[in-house]
Amino acid sequence: METLLRRQLIRPILLGQPFVCIATQELGVGSMYLFDYNQILADGQYLIPLWINSTEFCIESDAKLINSLCFEKTHPLVHISFPETDFEIKFPPIIWDQTSDVSVKLRRTINALDSATQTELFQLLNRNPLEPMSCGDREQLWDRRYYLYDCAEALPKVLLASHTWESTALSDIYAMVQHWSQLSPVDSMQLLLPSFPDIHIRQMTVQWLKKLSSDELCDFMPQLVQALRFDAYIDSPLIRFLLESSLESVRVCHHLYWILKCNINDQTFAYRSRIYLNSLLAIVGESTNLMIDRQENLCRSLSSICDHVKSAKESQRLNTLLLELEPVNDYLVCHIENPTVLPLSPSMGVCGLDVKLCSYFPSNSLPLKLVFKNPDTKTSLSSLEAIFKAGDDLRQDMLSMQMIQIMDKVWLKEGLDLRMVCFGCVATDYRKGMIEMVRNSETLRKIQLEHGLTGSFKDRPIAEWLQKHNTSELEYHHSVENFTYSCAGYSVATYLLGICDRHNDNIMLTTCGHLFHIDFGKFLGDSQMMAGFKRDRVAFVLTQDMAYVINGGDKPSKQFQFFVDLCCQAFNILRKNANFLLSLFSLMMYSRISGLNVEAVKYIHRALMPGVTESEAMSQFTRMIEESLRSRFTKFNFFIHNLAQLRFTGDHNDQMLLSFIPKKFTKESDGLITGLEALDCYKKYEPEKVYYYVLRVERQFQPDPSYIHRTYREFIEFNEKLNVSYPLAKFHILPRSSNLIRSNTRDAAIQRMQEIRVFIEGLMLLADEISHADIVYTFFHPLLRDQEGANQTTINISSPPGLSSFPRLLCPYSLLSYK
Repeated sequence: METLLRRQLIRPILLGQPFVCIATQELGVGSMYLFDYNQILADGQYLIPLWINSTEFCIESDAKLINSLCFEKTHPLVHISFPETDFEIKFPPIIWDQTSDVSVKLRRTINALDSATQTELFQLLNRNPLEPMSCGDREQLWDRRYYLYDCAEALPKVLLASHTWESTALSDIYAMVQHWSQLSPVDSMQLLLPSFPDIHIRQMTVQWLKKLSSDELCDFMPQLVQALRFDAYIDSPLIRFLLESSLESVRVCHHLYWILKCNINDQTFAYRSRIYLNSLLAIVGESTNLMIDRQENLCRSLSSICDHVKSAKESQRLNTLLLELEPVNDYLVCHIENPTVLPLSPSMGVCGLDVKLCSYFPSNSLPLKLVFKNPDTKTSLSSLEAIFKAGDDLRQDMLSMQMIQIMDKVWLKEGLDLRMVCFGCVATDYRKGMIEMVRNSETLRKIQLEHGLTGSFKDRPIAEWLQKHNTSELEYHHSVENFTYSCAGYSVATYLLGICDRHNDNIMLTTCGHLFHIDFGKFLGDSQMMAGFKRDRVAFVLTQDMAYVINGGDKPSKQFQFFVDLCCQAFNILRKNANFLLSLFSLMMYSRISGLNVEAVKYIHRALMPGVTESEAMSQFTRMIEESLRSRFTKFNFFIHNLAQLRFTGDHNDQMLLSFIPKKFTKESDGLITGLEALDCYKKYEPEKVYYYVLRVERQFQPDPSYIHRTYREFIEFNEKLNVSYPLAKFHILPRSSNLIRSNTRDAAIQRMQEIRVFIEGLMLLADEISHADIVYTFFHPLLRDQEGANQTTINISSPPGLSSFPRLLCPYSLLSYK
């Protein structure tokens, strides 16, 4: 009895032996604490339900997660009998004098040790926290613990080195912790790991955590919620602290609710999560309950719409979406006096949907693009844009974005502002959630496609896109600065987190120059495979067009060295906070997020390059920058993705957008077209030979015409989009060629000019609804490359042998009347 621990856990295991196998197998496992919450020893009869192997639970790997009883109805029970007594047996109270100066008298300074011993101790403290200490290391730490009182971060390892946690030793341990230099709230979270089960140690940790502000508490909420599964009892100091904090801050309450909600599908944590959720809803009051109810109603409606959009025929998906969003809009409008809050943040109140602008993205899960109306008329943001996904586990995205935000705050604390763009992401249910959209941003793929299908191989697309959106020299200079800093930040962050599947649709830019990454479904080195080889072959994405922006041209400059210095500085700052970052990942290791396990945490530890000096780490990171920049496969990967996405335009409104023009243009934005004329064509190598067709566009109230340059492939896409948008209209079908070699000749280009003329003539004779549709104005909108094409040599189409000259096409626009 004297050797029993206060948190003594017994694990009954049910073994079985198959007929064809000699070895026994574990069929079920249970858990029960010998001492209950009141520290009374169990006696009498108990039925302990067992966890059994299933699709969601594996005894071999998940047994360590068991910290509570199983409440599944179909699981077997084990009957256990304890000796019955006529009296209660309680764990002896730990009596220790908190005012005693015994521990103070034993306290020493690290400088009292010789330099060799000091070096050994510091090496031991900086060793991989994931690897167990040897008996010799533990002995050395414990014997010299009095010299480490002033080294706050040494406390977790010293506690792990303790010889025993029996009741007779607890008073000395508690006295030591009482007089130890206090850990910062951030560093103290290490003591919430399952390696520290003692109730008093966890209670003291919570006292240190109370120094966190509400914003900091929200930053670490996912880890704190996971730490609840390691508490011995449902009622613990940690959950009381979180519930009390929820009463003081709506934001804390909001975060706690949704993070608990996404854990109710975890078998080993579901029971506790439900109890904590009910406790939270019971104490927060009527108005907060109403706020959460409306969020849940909104999410249920959006989830149902997702299912209906997926089940609808492709041609009917848009109509299905817009039709079913009307009742959701009505629901939001009827509560305009008390706006519904989005799960992303309690500050994001909405009062309706701009249904016509809503859409869906044509990826596998068909996520919804939602444009909410902002009830705050004082702000310049008239709308809030978000994505609702059903079918993907967003917990990986949540964790990745949380860690990027934390890295940014670590850098800011050290005085390094990398101008990072972060966005909200919340898992609202099993494989469902909402993602905040960053305004005024575009994917790298669409930026590169402005220079054609092979734009990923060119150096100028990003620079010219930034110039287009930042017309003055000062604005452009500021955008390049933003790009340089943010590119450095995301290079370090994506390297450390092992973010994979980095194609050009998962990298975005804002018009102000901020680069950021999205879609973190593949992380911690889980590289995407294609035809048996890795698609991600470099530590992070850094391409020639990015270097072109940083350098200010195609030649190396001192600005690129500044970029390298930023990367190295940011990396070394994270290395200084290695234990803190590893603790956050270690707490999430048991969250059952796909790919997050012991090996994943070891991956982070290796990425931090332990055991090397700052200068050596800088050299290694500089080499990675050089390798990433030299890699040809990254650009090839972008090109392959461009090919794969040819049939998509980026969202639901395939009929309103084109793959090579990033956004929609209208008659109102560009001006009424009054004349079109097909002129000539010319060939260009990019790097393969491509023929461009030149069209003259005249607009009302614009004295000078514009000239646009389009490939035949782009005319084909335009033709197909029109057919999808207006299936009853009769368009001239542009023929596709099955012979790619023969179709890329001069004669074929001239023949295609004939087809283009007929196609345009027929288009202009259709009803105003079609001939003046947004997609028509989008196609004929001038692009940056149209200015470059003005200097190209065109084919003399009036002189080829065997062909009559082309008459100039006077567009029927000039003959149409408009009401």
